[in-house]
Amino acid sequence: MLFVVLLSFYFNLCIAKASLNDVLFTGEYEFFDLTHPFDNNTVYWPDAEKFIFSKKIEGFTLDDKSWYASYDFTAGEHGGTHIDAPYHFSSTGKRVGEITLDRLIVPLIVVDVSSIVNGDPSFVLYKHHLDHLLNDNLGKHCVIIFKFGWSKYFNETKQYLGLTEAQDTLNFPGLSEEIAEWIKSSYKNVVGVGVDVASVDPGSSTDFPAHKILLHEGLYIIENVNINSNIPDYGCTALALPMKIAMGTGAPLRLVAICPK
Repeated sequence: MLFVVLLSFYFNLCIAKASLNDVLFTGEYEFFDLTHPFDNNTVYWPDAEKFIFSKKIEGFTLDDKSWYASYDFTAGEHGGTHIDAPYHFSSTGKRVGEITLDRLIVPLIVVDVSSIVNGDPSFVLYKHHLDHLLNDNLGKHCVIIFKFGWSKYFNETKQYLGLTEAQDTLNFPGLSEEIAEWIKSSYKNVVGVGVDVASVDPGSSTDFPAHKILLHEGLYIIENVNINSNIPDYGCTALALPMKIAMGTGAPLRLVAICPK
């Protein structure tokens, strides 16, 4: 009798575990990869070590003449699609390896301001631009991604960063200090803020107020989001899974959105 009870328990457990698969793979949802590829042309912050991908071994090199390939890569933390951990600008903040999964797999809100930006690299987002746009997600944890329409320039580094000929200044859109303070004070459910530019602060910023406000509050930041796709503003789930660098101030990130069709 005990065996029958246990068998029934495990059978029901398997059904329960399979229920998420039953929902996700019915054809009613689609998956969007919001990550730029990492290669030797990936955009990095100017003072960061660039991504270098080098061939180590490749060929029919094993004793039995079968194929074997292995490569090396080196990179700074802050380049390509990546996460900024709170410790990046807060001495008491969490490092990458300490950010829990319940803050990385959350509802996604996309705030599309690309039509307002209209390709202007000097654009700074203020509260009056989006009073009517921001959805508070009914108090649940969520991540907000601001779409400036900049992903399309990612493969043109000078245009993406707004580099001058002397390459000593940057110019691309970003969030104002006012927006960061507004999120901090009014949207306690927000656990992360993302942008499709190289920094949450405008390229011209030298004191990075949005970074400081958001990271001191314990939020994480996602930069260089690849959001060319027309994903819904609301109703998607974000999987923001960084390389788990235990002591990292940042890390490469694979960002995926799961959205209803």
